This record gives sequence, structure tokens and C-alpha cells, in this order.
Amino acid sequence: MNRFSKINPLLGLIAAAITASVAAVATPQTGAAKFVKVQGTVTVDSNPAKAGEFAKPGSIVATAEKSLARLDIGKNGPDLLIDENSKVSIDDLTYDDSGSETVISTKLGAKEGSFSGRVNRISAQSTYTVSTPTTTAAIRGTVYTATKAGVVYVFEGSVDVIWTDPSTGRPANFNVSAGQMFDPSIPGVVEIPPGTKAPFGSETVFDNDLPVPIGPITFISPVVGSKK
Repeated sequence: MNRFSKINPLLGLIAAAITASVAAVATPQTGAAKFVKVQGTVTVDSNPAKAGEFAKPGSIVATAEKSLARLDIGKNGPDLLIDENSKVSIDDLTYDDSGSETVISTKLGAKEGSFSGRVNRISAQSTYTVSTPTTTAAIRGTVYTATKAGVVYVFEGSVDVIWTDPSTGRPANFNVSAGQMFDPSIPGVVEIPPGTKAPFGSETVFDNDLPVPIGPITFISPVVGSKK
């Protein structure tokens, strides 16, 4: 047997080992959003939603007047609170917990109204983004509220907001810290107005304590955040 015939079986074993190790790498798993509480009229893809049911990625959750939905999105959140007269798209909920840290990919879209999220601190490889027609918010270990109008309130942590100028199509970056909000009408970062109710502040929010509606921002204040 010559030298090359001895090497070839070894190469085959190495190739088999590499193939096995690649196959052993876990594929990201698809998460789901479980309705924890439902008040009033709430739908998933136009079908009535009930507590205990799930909304899968690709679904659109909508609430009517005086209606609310609270969802548990597990490792991708965990909490999501959808306000009345709102519509939210759940675009992506995936996670990979095969490594030392769980890596998530969460993508939500504000189609109408507003919604809030409470996000655990996530790994550097993870992404949690909220999209509106004019903004994309990168969220990391945060309590926030986002509206279709592009307003982003930050109650804990910080959020990086990319705002696209509707008239020019040019993007601009803003960092929004706790106690601040991004106001696209400036555009800029300002302090959250006194009296604004923070989400997840009370477990009784569902029966007799509807959140203060968040409407268009009409005041103009000096920019206090950082514009990159």
C-alpha cells in the first residue's frame, strides 16, 4: 500500500467528523407569542384571540377601542403589551440556546396605534428591532413604547433609533436613554413629558386602569439626546 492510500481513509474520517459537527449545530428555533391576558376585542389575523392561545411569527395582532392584549413572547422578550386601537405585526421570533448565551432575533412592526415591550438583557449577537413607517428601533435590555407615528419612549435602558427623512430618504441615528423619547416631528430626543404612564407598572392595568393614550406629539423641546 502506498503513502497516498494510507492518507485517503484518514481524510475520509476527518470529513465525516466535520460533517457530524456541522450537523450537531442547533438550528434556531421558532418562538411564539402566548396571550396572557385579553380585554375587549382582540384578533389574530382577523380571528378572535383568547388567553392561552398563541400568535405565531407572521401574524398580525389587532385591538379595538377599549381593548388590550398582553403577550408572553418567552426568550424573545418576555413581555408585550398592545394598546387599544392598535395593530402589531409579529415578523420574527427565533432563538438559539445551544451556546453559552441564548441568541434571539425579534422583529415587531407598529402598523397602527402603539405597543410596549419589556426586554431582558440580550447577548451581543442578539437582535430585537421594532419598525414603524419611518423608524427602526434597536432595543437591548429595555422597557419601551413605540407608536406607528415613529415616537419611541424609553423607560428603562436605552434604544438606538434610525429615522428616515420622508422627504429625502436619508437616515439619521439617535440614541434614546431612560426617561427620554424620540420625537420624529423635530426630529430629535427630548425628555418624556411629566405624567406619561410607564407600561407594566401595575398588574391591574387590564380591568380598570387603561394606559394613558399616546397621541401625536405637539410640543417642541430642545434636543437633549445625542445625534450621531
